[in-house]
Parts: sequence; C-alpha cells; structure tokens
Amino acid sequence: MKKLFALLSVVSLFVFAESPVPKLVVFISVDQMRPDYFERYGHLFTGGLHTLYTKGIVYTNADLNYATSETGPGHATLSTGCFPAKNGIIGNEWIDPETKNTVYCVEDTAAKTVDGDGGGYSSKNLVVPTIGDWLKGKSKESKVVSISSKDRAAILMGGKNPDKVFWYGKKKGAMVASDFYMKTLPEWAKTFNASGWIEKNVPDVWTKSLPESVYAKIGPDEFPAEQQWNDNTSFPHAFTPGKKHEQIMGTPYGDALLIDFTITAVTAEQLGKRGVTDVLCLSLSNCDYVGHGFGPDSHELLDLLVNLDKQLGRFFQELDENVGENNYVVALSADHAVCPLPEYNVQFRNIAAKRYLYNTDIKPKLDSLSSLLKYELNTSEDVIIKNSFINYTLATKDRWDSVKLEQEITKGLKNIEAFVEVYFRHELISAEASDKPFIQKYRNSYYAPRGEDFQYRIRENCVISSRPSGTTHGSPYRYDTHVPLIVWRHGIQPQKVSRPVYSADAAPTLATIAGISIPKNIDGTPLVETLK
Repeated sequence: MKKLFALLSVVSLFVFAESPVPKLVVFISVDQMRPDYFERYGHLFTGGLHTLYTKGIVYTNADLNYATSETGPGHATLSTGCFPAKNGIIGNEWIDPETKNTVYCVEDTAAKTVDGDGGGYSSKNLVVPTIGDWLKGKSKESKVVSISSKDRAAILMGGKNPDKVFWYGKKKGAMVASDFYMKTLPEWAKTFNASGWIEKNVPDVWTKSLPESVYAKIGPDEFPAEQQWNDNTSFPHAFTPGKKHEQIMGTPYGDALLIDFTITAVTAEQLGKRGVTDVLCLSLSNCDYVGHGFGPDSHELLDLLVNLDKQLGRFFQELDENVGENNYVVALSADHAVCPLPEYNVQFRNIAAKRYLYNTDIKPKLDSLSSLLKYELNTSEDVIIKNSFINYTLATKDRWDSVKLEQEITKGLKNIEAFVEVYFRHELISAEASDKPFIQKYRNSYYAPRGEDFQYRIRENCVISSRPSGTTHGSPYRYDTHVPLIVWRHGIQPQKVSRPVYSADAAPTLATIAGISIPKNIDGTPLVETLK
C-alpha cells in the first residue's frame, strides 16, 4: 500500500504540472441512482448526465462493497472513503446496544434550530473525517459547503467541520440548518427562502416532459404495485392545494429547487474564486423518493431523470461561467441503488421475486419464534430483544450454551421464508475465513460499538415492506450495491473502465486530483485512470 501511495504521489505531481489544480471540487450524489439508467436512457440525455457519461471517466463496475445499502451509510462512505465498519454510520438508524433505544444516524438533541427552523441534527455520530475535513486540515481559508434535500445526506457529506450545511425543510418549504453549523442563515439563503421559489416555478400538475411514445417503450404507466397519487399511479400528477412544499420532494421540481439554491450558494460564497480550493457537496434526493414510490422501471422515474439531466446541464453551465471551465472537477456517484418492484420483476422479467408484508408475513413468525425460545428455555424473559440482540444469559439456565442458542435462532429465522442467512456478532468482528455468502460485505458494514448481536439476509429479489406498493433497498445484492461512479473535468480523456472499484474510492480520488492529503487508514484508493 505504501508503494501505491508513493506511486500516486509521483503521478499526481506529473498531472498537476500538466493541468491546474481545481479551485472547486464538486461531489455529487444522486440518491438511489442505478448505473443502468445511463445505459437504458442515455440516448435521451442532452444535459449534465450526458456530459458526465460521454465526456467523463465512467467506472461501470462500481460497488458499495458493504451490505447496508442505505442513505446514511452511503453518504458517509462516499465522503470519508471508509466503509461503515470504520465511519460508524451503520444504517439510517440503529439500536443502541446499551440503552436499546433507536438512534437516528444524524440526531443531535443539542443542535438547536436556526431562525426558528431546522435543528436537531449534526455529524456527531460520524467517527472519521470527510474529504472536506481533509481539505480544512490543509487550508483553513478553504470553504466546505454541503447541500441536500435530506438532512442525513447533507450532514454526512459535509463532515465534521464544514462551513455551511443546508437541507430542505418540508414544514415551510425552505432550506434549513442547525446551530451546529451556523447561528443564523446567511443573507443570501434568507433571500432565497423568501423568494417564493415554489410559487414561481412549480405548476399545479406534474406532467410528462417527453412524448408519450418514449415512455410507452419501457412499460405501463399504470401499475398496481406503484404508490397511489390521488387514487391512481399514472400521469398526470396534480399537486394537492397547500401541499406543494411537501409534495415537490418526490418530483423533478425538488431537484430544480436544490440546483437553484446551490447555484446561489456558489455565487454568494464565491466558491472556487478566492485563490484556494473549495469543496461543494450536493446530494440530490428525488431519484430516491420517486424510486421508492414508483420503482426504477416507472414512467415517473424516467421523467425525473430527463429533468435531472437538464438541471445538471444548467448547473455545469453556471460553473463554466462563474468558476471557469478549467477550474472545477466533478465526481458523481450514489449512496445505493434499488430493487425493482417484485411484481414488475415477476410480470415483465420472469424473475422469481416476492413482496413480504411485515405485519402479516414476518412479525407473526418472529413472535412465534420468540415464544418458542421462551418455552424451550422455560423463561418469561425475551430471548431475542428488538429483533437485534440476544439474551445469552438465559441459555445457561437450561444447560444450553451460546452455540446451541445461536443454532436454534438460526434454524428459527431460516424457517421464515423471507430469510436465507444469519450472521452473528462474533462472525462479523472476525477476520477468519467463512463460507457464508456475502459475509465480507456484512463485515464491512459492521461497527462493533453500535452493532447488533445478529443480522439476517433477505431472500434475493424480494423486499420486506409495510405496504403493498413501492420498493426499497438495504440488501447486499448487486441491484442495491451497484452504483455509478464518474469523474469529469474539462479536457479529461473520456473512457469506460470495467475493473471493480468502490464508492469509497471517490473521495480519495477527488482529493488526489485537488492535491489534498489522504488519511492512511481509509478503505478507498485513488482511481489511477483519473490521474493520467
């Protein structure tokens, strides 16, 4: 590894001698973006996504390389170059092993509101620094600004010591923060929030942007397993009067608002124009909202993407004009991908898939397993606590031991059709070889101080849901962990690279391009193709 970093240092010096160090590092995450969207819909892109895919270095075989494919871990891994086992963000939420209380990944009760809104969140649960923190360690004059629709995305991309972090507050339809980052919003942000952006830019109905014939090629608009919008699942989608500020997050207009806010931030904060390198993190969340509700094969998702393409094109044009086309570098990736609607897979792809409803298909069987264990151990105490922890002390009461108890739990869980494997704490913290499939991905997800006593793997191509519509992610399977990874700046040699890489490689790659020192103990490595 030391030889690799030495080689990269030499390569970096050569690169920097040939091309200027970027004054602005733009780190974009498109929440729930799948790489196959470029392959399926790339011919429809004419803006920013087109630029990235045709003019950038595209890594077609990028993977999370960990099991917990969720928003919190995804953004923490992108920004730190460390898997959840090191960065500490093991899920969007987890159960505290000591108190057994649920912890939200960015919760912070000490973080107060700013100008009467926001509050409640900070990066205190992130245990390692991000690319922005690496930069601030080198250049205190540099700025780090992070923006997203979601609090956890903005916060975990921004890191421990950013200058500004903003997320969207649905309550008032405004960009908000917590006093962990600022005591009051900057004047430019207040002006944006007071501008009536939603009233000026969002119509009363979300309609399709392309001819109907384009959408018809990908499948039906009306599909029973999609979420309902005003009693149907098909276009057009009328906004409920008085609810636009909530409903736009889940439409292309949510991304448009975020891009406009980000352009305003770049200009007002003079990012990339002050003689030092700055970092701008931007997480666009509406692909995730639409994907959850309508699935990755929906007309809604396609319409979201073609509009996102236009918005990113506009954004890059603004950067060309305000920062200078040779003065910034862009990396685009995703926090995770998504499982197709099980019903869609069955009907249109002939894939064995299933939706398990938690309250009817899972919970009663978990309750039965809990009752059986209590009976076998002759106890009234819970043997399995919150489906995550094991009361090992009970095993000794009936001449069982921990091995016997784990065997019985494994047998009971695998008798539930939705589950195919169980991984226990001692297996997850071990470095010993194991024949359990996917165990290394689970190990990369496991931060022991916050970890459960066991985790289970769901059956492939299936989802566990609280409702009979929509889809989700969170598994170790390729459809959830295969993400795009693209690096682009003006003048770079376009290419498609098929070797395996990881989302954790994005931050050290951007850092190396920008001449920022990289911590030695991270999981990611700079992608050498970007340095040639």
